[in-house]
Amino acid sequence: MLESNSSLTLATTAAAGAVVAVYYYGMKKSNNRRPPVVPYTIPWLGSAITLGKDPDAFFHNARCVVSRMQRTWLNQFSFREKYGDIFTVQAAGMRSTYVTSAAAISAIYRNSKSFVFQPSRLEFCVKIFDIPRSVIYDNDYLKESIFPMHHRILAPSNVAPMVDALIMHSVEGVKELSSKITGNQWNTTLEEFAHKPIYKAISASMVGRRFPAEKSYEHFLAFDDYFPLFAAGAPGLFVQKGIRARTQLIDMFEEYLGTPGWEEGASELITAMVDGARNESQPPWTDRELAAAIHSDFWAANGNMGWGFFWCINLMLHEPQSLAPLYEEVDAARDSWLQVHPKADLSGDSPTELVEFLNNASLPLITSTVSEALRVSSSSFSLRTVVEDGVTINGYPQFEFSKGDVLICQIRSVHLDQEKYGPDAAAFKPDRFLDSGIVTEGGSRKLPFFPFGGGVSQCEGRHFASKGCKFVFALFLLNFDIKLDPAYEAPSSGSALFDKTRIGAGILHPTKPTHILVSKRK
Repeated sequence: MLESNSSLTLATTAAAGAVVAVYYYGMKKSNNRRPPVVPYTIPWLGSAITLGKDPDAFFHNARCVVSRMQRTWLNQFSFREKYGDIFTVQAAGMRSTYVTSAAAISAIYRNSKSFVFQPSRLEFCVKIFDIPRSVIYDNDYLKESIFPMHHRILAPSNVAPMVDALIMHSVEGVKELSSKITGNQWNTTLEEFAHKPIYKAISASMVGRRFPAEKSYEHFLAFDDYFPLFAAGAPGLFVQKGIRARTQLIDMFEEYLGTPGWEEGASELITAMVDGARNESQPPWTDRELAAAIHSDFWAANGNMGWGFFWCINLMLHEPQSLAPLYEEVDAARDSWLQVHPKADLSGDSPTELVEFLNNASLPLITSTVSEALRVSSSSFSLRTVVEDGVTINGYPQFEFSKGDVLICQIRSVHLDQEKYGPDAAAFKPDRFLDSGIVTEGGSRKLPFFPFGGGVSQCEGRHFASKGCKFVFALFLLNFDIKLDPAYEAPSSGSALFDKTRIGAGILHPTKPTHILVSKRK
């Protein structure tokens, strides 16, 4: 699937055998119960180059190498047969322990007392979104009120108004796109056609239609490009463009909060956060501090949901039948709805009727396509800090962790695991979740599925994102015929479509633009 066939990799793997042998012999003598270190040859730099070049191949090979060596040297200790799920990686002066199996990750999620998420979450607020440390560490309002507020307002029972607002604003986006099709077809890119309109719709549904989303778009793209470097703690010298873009976005939100009537049409999430931070927090937050916090929520939605929607279309365009099966499903759902509601107007001129249709339509293949697109395009890290010495992961008693250790749950490895998803795990199969399903009738999971993380760090906005992608995708299918433009060489299909330099930062970006032809559907 993702095995490397380069002579350099083979040579490095062979040479590493002696290193690993010595390592495990020493472990036996010293009774060291730390996870194994992936072999490397260059001190300090470690595995940074191979990790950055192709993360999917790196983690696949790391699991195989570590597993082979551990079976050889550790079976005498009566440990489990497979050990390649947990290992430490040296990269650019840092050592991180990666967890790559569904069983181990689920065990970490269940033990939130020993493996804690909040330290990483708080530090990301500072180094990625520039929220002042005084707000993060000296003021309890964020931890005690704003975090729980996200869980409450974005829960399945409460998120419907925000989803409905997204559909309403997407209808406006569809009308704007339709106006650009002046002839039989419109020659454009999928980024311009899909990503930018949903960015504007998400923006309006979150902070209100008065926010200048069009003006902010390029700043957002620039910040989003640098997001992985911010997350990695890169020195300011290397992220100057990203810092400027972040400052411009925070400036725009700060100015927006000072505009009379800004809250009209804004989501409950944003208005409640602003009202509470201004009136309940002691001391009250400044508009600058609020603008930085709003920016963090703004990126969480647009940085992931927007690209998730993009991949729903992009990956289907590379299928042999392209979007045809989805057109059949959405047309059948529309026709069935109109038989029961013959006077319904689904053209978009009556958005409330369209919202009602989308909320009630049976669209199993579109739902499966969204889940599958998120599975193959996501690369998320769930970070946990160990808060006590001697902690073990349930099911992996051979490894012991110390207070202060940071574990990285590498979700993408689970989604590409051939033992779970079969030999075609890396392939996009739009109907994959039709037969197996994510959830059985009894509620138990059949396949490990973590595009939004899990446990206490599971993305609060997952219901907004998954429903939003499904409904906006159906809306676009109702209105547009979309094809790859044969005048351009189509981007490679499969994993080659994804820019893997964004490892761990959420939904992956495309490697290059996708050119399409768009026409109106009758």
